[in-house]
Amino acid sequence: MKKKILVVDDEKEIVDFLERFLSRFNISVIKATGGKEAIESYRQNQPDCIFLDIQMPDKDGITVLQELKELNPAIKVIMITGKEEQEFYKKAKKYGAVDYITKPLDLEELRRKVEQYVV
Repeated sequence: MKKKILVVDDEKEIVDFLERFLSRFNISVIKATGGKEAIESYRQNQPDCIFLDIQMPDKDGITVLQELKELNPAIKVIMITGKEEQEFYKKAKKYGAVDYITKPLDLEELRRKVEQYVV
């Protein structure tokens, strides 16, 4: 069965890039550009994994992470951040994120995360 990933980022270029990249792995991509949309998309599509941006205008990624974990404690969430901050990672880990990647996205790191958590 084809895997599904929900990609959430307020930067449309990042969402589109991840969609193209993930399609190489025969993964269906559900796209959302904000936190509220992410929760609704999760409910409708039940993806296998979520790539979730930390900073979004309508609802921050940590809040969205907490809500997603309430809906499904087992969902794998990989956070996306613009800067590598240990404090952010500790907080995301505390609320159940399995990992994180930093922007600009590194293709090799992204491939490893997909292989580790999705395929």
